[in-house]
Amino acid sequence: MTDAIKSMQLYPRAQRIYADLQSLGYPDGAPVPVDVLSQYDQLHYHGTDALDVAIDAIGMVEGDQVLEVGSGWGGCARYLAHRTGAQITAVELQADYHAVGQDLTARAALADRVTHVNADFLEHEIAPDSYDYAVSWLALFHIPKRADYLAKLADAVKSGGILFVEDLYQITPPPGEEQADFNRHLFPNSLVDLHTYRDTLESAGFDLVKMTDMTTDWTAFTAARLDAFRDNRMAYEQVHGATAYEGIEVFYDKMAGYLARGLVGGLRYAARRR
Repeated sequence: MTDAIKSMQLYPRAQRIYADLQSLGYPDGAPVPVDVLSQYDQLHYHGTDALDVAIDAIGMVEGDQVLEVGSGWGGCARYLAHRTGAQITAVELQADYHAVGQDLTARAALADRVTHVNADFLEHEIAPDSYDYAVSWLALFHIPKRADYLAKLADAVKSGGILFVEDLYQITPPPGEEQADFNRHLFPNSLVDLHTYRDTLESAGFDLVKMTDMTTDWTAFTAARLDAFRDNRMAYEQVHGATAYEGIEVFYDKMAGYLARGLVGGLRYAARRR
C-alpha cells in the first residue's frame, strides 16, 4: 500500500517542504517555530483552524494521550502538542513523510510531546485503552478493511474517549471509464456512502456526538485553493520547479472536481467510544 499511495500527486516529494522553509531563511537542521511550519505542513482543509475546532470540541488539555492516524509531515500532531501540551502518537504509513515529520518535530523542539511511528495502522500493535482520544484528518478513507481499523481505533481509545475525524464519503461512484483515474488520484480504499459510514461507526462501538457535513464548505475551499495556486504559479515554480507545480495542480484540480461534481462529500465528526 505504501507504493500505491504515491499515485496521488499530493504525496511524491516529501522533502519539498524543506525548499519552502529554505526560501524563508530556515536551512536544513535549523530550528523552526511551529507557527512557521504550520503554514506548510497541514495537508487537510483549513489548516490550523480545523485543528482548533477539534481541540475545542474534545476539550484536549495538557497530559492527554492522543493517537493520530495518518499524520503525514506531523503538522497536526505538532500543533496539537504545542497548543495543548498533550502527548501525541503520530502514525504514518509513508516512510519518507515519517522521516521528514520526525526531523521537523525535533527542529520545533517538540520531540518530548510528539512520538512518530512509521507503520501500517492495521499492523501497528497498540495496547487496549491506551489513549484518551484518537484523531485523523483526511486519511481514514485511504485505509482498507474499514471494519478492522474502526475496531482497532475503538480498542485503542478508553471507554468514554472521543474519536475526532475529518474524512471523505462517497456520494456517487464515478463513471466506469473514470474509475481507474479516480482510484489513482484519490486512493479510496474505504470510501463508503453516508449511511454505511454511520452504521460502521456504530457497529465498531462508537456513538456519534456530532457530525457535520462539510461538503459545501470543502467544495468552495478546494475551488479557491486551486485558483490561488494557479495565481501563485510563478512563485511556486521559483521554489519547486515547473514539474512539481504541475503535479500539485493536477491533484488540486482533481479534488476540486470530485467535490464539485458530487462524487464525494466531506464529514467532520466526534464519536464517543462506548
